[in-house]
Amino acid sequence: MAEVSTVGADGKALAEILGAHPAFAGCSAETLARLVGAGELRHFRPGDVLVQQGEASDAAYLIVDGEVEVTVDSSFGQVHLAHLPAKSLIGDFGVFANLPRTATVRAAAAVRALRIGRDAMLMAGRENPELLLSVISQLGQRIGAVNQAVGFYTNALAALERHDFDPAILDTLLNPLPELIDFAQTFRRMAEQIILRRRQHDEMASAAIIQRAMLPAARTPEEFGGHVEIHAEMRPAREVGGDFYDFLMLDDRRLGFSIGDVCGKGVPASLFMAITQTVMRLVARQEGDLATAIMRANDLLCTDNVSSMFATLFYGVLDLETGRLTYCNCGHNPPFILRGDGSLEPMKNTGSPLAIFEGAPYKTGEAMLAPGDRLFLYTDGVTEANDPDSALYGDERLLAALEGTRHLPGRELIDAVVGSVDEFAKTAPQFDDITCLTLHFRP
Repeated sequence: MAEVSTVGADGKALAEILGAHPAFAGCSAETLARLVGAGELRHFRPGDVLVQQGEASDAAYLIVDGEVEVTVDSSFGQVHLAHLPAKSLIGDFGVFANLPRTATVRAAAAVRALRIGRDAMLMAGRENPELLLSVISQLGQRIGAVNQAVGFYTNALAALERHDFDPAILDTLLNPLPELIDFAQTFRRMAEQIILRRRQHDEMASAAIIQRAMLPAARTPEEFGGHVEIHAEMRPAREVGGDFYDFLMLDDRRLGFSIGDVCGKGVPASLFMAITQTVMRLVARQEGDLATAIMRANDLLCTDNVSSMFATLFYGVLDLETGRLTYCNCGHNPPFILRGDGSLEPMKNTGSPLAIFEGAPYKTGEAMLAPGDRLFLYTDGVTEANDPDSALYGDERLLAALEGTRHLPGRELIDAVVGSVDEFAKTAPQFDDITCLTLHFRP
């Protein structure tokens, strides 16, 4: 258990350290002082855990003295990611995105850290938009470093599978390039095992764990005031994919929910998926107008998009008290409203996919949900599934499946639709990610 002490006379020095961090460079002296004043100093012994993978992101930590070790638990064991020195900031991304911790951080030596609670961080973000943009920028840099490492791993494993492994790769693993220095311990462990375990894909397992951690956990209807019941399932075509879904309370009565599909597959798609989902969480909370939020997200995703990736997205905001649904459909497959009277209503397209054109206009659509109405959202992995003769599952089969299973509860409805796709595909390999989400409105 960490010892806790007040900031006290150290407040000014801590504010200077905080202000020197790139994320807080644009914050005023008043904001820095308020963040420090709202925080508390915690003292950790070597081996003590600062944050635990999977737990709620309730605070960020500024490492004042000492250093910490960052690890990720995977099905193949614990993966070392980095050693972070004093003056490092951890947990800021999770705090703003309201995501569970994606890694565990332990004290590698005696550590003194300033703990800043989530409420104080969110207030600073609202008062200083540059802080939020800085966090997004740093997230992009981190993902770029991870992308390099995963690419390096992939090339090494591919060389092994082709039986043309170059010993120079082993030297690189033991002496990583400067831009990959944070992954040195992982590289060394891989160098020791790489010949004996050719099929070991630790990096893909870690990527899959991180991607799953970014999806919202199952929620009970009571957590939404008893007004809605939500179920979702994502089945990647590879270890990781480009589909995503999300749902979160925007305020006391508005529920935001989404489903999306990034162009491409595998690691590049999963990285862009992570950025898209994070950006949407940030702008949806900041903007009261959905169309404005979508336009901001599009412009942010267009910035420095050298890979020219894009994402289709459906984003809905449901008033839990009235059933009023406002939505933007950005080039995504049209979700369906399954009315209580047996009719099916598709929700029209309202704009282009995200990250294609900066400054693209977006508008909203509206619908009213009555008690008992349900929504069914899906990605094109459903309708574009192939059978062994390369025929497509298609929209007509999906409509028939919904007509025949509309009476089932949400989880069973998803299972029935996915089962219908599997029955159609038979032995054909899954070509694209398959994702479905149902929302049952019951005010």
